[in-house]
Amino acid sequence: MRTFAGNKSAGHWSRLLLIALCMVALLSCMKEGSIFRGEAEAPPEADSPDRVVGLCQPGVTKGLTLRPVREPSELPVCDIFFPLSNSEGLENTIRIDLASQGLKTWNALEGPVRHSLEYALNMPQDEAALTQSGMSLSWGQVVRSLEEFLDLLPHLDEHPELLANRFVWYGMKNKPLMTGYFTPEIEASLTRQPGYDFPIYGVPSDLQYGKVRGQRRFYRVERGKVIPYYERGDVDVRHVLAGQELEIAWAKDPIDVFYMQVEGAGRLLLPDGTTQNVLYGAKNGYGFRSLGRILHSKGLLPKGQLSKDHVKQYFANNPKEMFQMMAENRSYVFFRLEDAPPEGSIGKPLTPMVSLATDRKLLPLGSLLAFEAEIPKTENGKTVGKRRVAGIGLAQDTGTAIRGSRLDYYIGEGNEVEPIANNIMTEATVYLLISKEALING
Repeated sequence: MRTFAGNKSAGHWSRLLLIALCMVALLSCMKEGSIFRGEAEAPPEADSPDRVVGLCQPGVTKGLTLRPVREPSELPVCDIFFPLSNSEGLENTIRIDLASQGLKTWNALEGPVRHSLEYALNMPQDEAALTQSGMSLSWGQVVRSLEEFLDLLPHLDEHPELLANRFVWYGMKNKPLMTGYFTPEIEASLTRQPGYDFPIYGVPSDLQYGKVRGQRRFYRVERGKVIPYYERGDVDVRHVLAGQELEIAWAKDPIDVFYMQVEGAGRLLLPDGTTQNVLYGAKNGYGFRSLGRILHSKGLLPKGQLSKDHVKQYFANNPKEMFQMMAENRSYVFFRLEDAPPEGSIGKPLTPMVSLATDRKLLPLGSLLAFEAEIPKTENGKTVGKRRVAGIGLAQDTGTAIRGSRLDYYIGEGNEVEPIANNIMTEATVYLLISKEALING
């Protein structure tokens, strides 16, 4: 029988014992319920909004200087979210495995969380970040939740139960569909030369964004008339932007440019072996259509063979159809050259295995999440089954195709992560984490 010795192991088992004792204490005074229940139950009543409660009181968890936690007297419930009990939140806290995200410590989340906080602080604090029937969350509450999480970070490696103690875990009644995205690397040159013939465009000066007939849109003005901006066919087939010195680089393969637009950013591998990042600049405002699905709708690719590799192989055999088929996706993305990492819609760098793209109507940008999902496992660049990721996420990006109950998980930079990103298609269990203090103070 294997034995366990040493201070490190003893500390590990001491922490597990502490968590177990906390669970026993909670379960003795809280009504039990299923973590994945389909209906929201009424939260237990509190004596008053200022009632002091918590797992970690002085003398129980030594060395903590955190203020006592208070229980909200009432928890909002809506058609999309339902609050978990303290004991259910603790059960889910125990399931978090930061190593599954490639993180060694809770403190590794400080930088990404500060990015979200900087974004949320720039929003009108009294205005709603999220509005659902029966539930409203202000930007001020998003800010307070992120600030409290930052306060907890130095303690969470030793006391992860604080996350259940000080936050309300809001489950989602309908599990969102999770896909993946990444920052691709493509062969390109900053100047046009033989073999590099396909332009990567910067943002045109005539592309404008603002209210048009009561709705915010991308547009241009021609002879004093507001009209929709050029679509992909105008740019790639009719070459309406040629000769305006808008080309910031030239690519070897136009399909690579198309898929770099899908991802919203890219890394250019230049002829001398160096690299240059290109980041999102603007879009033309049209809805997105998958190139694989366009070919499938015309009977040119069978269902189940719609990936980028299948699309590239089809056009290698049928090059004359390429630009016309791509033009059926009218959406077009313009880029900018930057010596900076890829960034999300919050204007801050994305963090691999932490950042998530979402619909603003589903989750507030910048908000703190916990999630669990199965993603592909890879060996030598090939998928070899699935693995579980259970960790902390941050809503830091959006996407044209990310609408409704959808999430897009950012996997990282470089083509080595492409097999993972392109093969994520799964339901995810997602929780919105809101500080109890934020719920009490509004």
